[in-house]
Amino acid sequence: MSDAQLLARLRGEMERPPFHHWLAPEAVHAEEGRIEIRLPVRPDFCHMADPPLVHGGIIAALIDIAGHAVVAVAQGSPAPTVTLSIEFLRPAPGPELIASAYLRRLGRSLSRADVEIHADGRLVALGRGTFANPGGAQ
Repeated sequence: MSDAQLLARLRGEMERPPFHHWLAPEAVHAEEGRIEIRLPVRPDFCHMADPPLVHGGIIAALIDIAGHAVVAVAQGSPAPTVTLSIEFLRPAPGPELIASAYLRRLGRSLSRADVEIHADGRLVALGRGTFANPGGAQ
């Protein structure tokens, strides 16, 4: 499958869940085994700090979305989250977060993905998830 076809699948994944309509993640890049999502930071995503810092729940949601997306794009169907672990490495300022997700294993029933979150050019969080393939591998 071409990168353009993978990006089209990724865009479809970003449009499907109603939660994404509120959060507004943007599909940036897709290639075999890797996707990238951009999340513009809004004031309602942040702590009232100076400078404003992105709330950990927003970062966790982005990790889940990106991990799901890299698996769903590869298997061609939704990939419900089974487990998710997150390490917050440093505070995350705006104006955007970039999630890079890597497919580590595409299995018949379970798949694994790793996610890096960057803000202001720095690595701010790492995530790892296991995602299901309810329909079996395709």
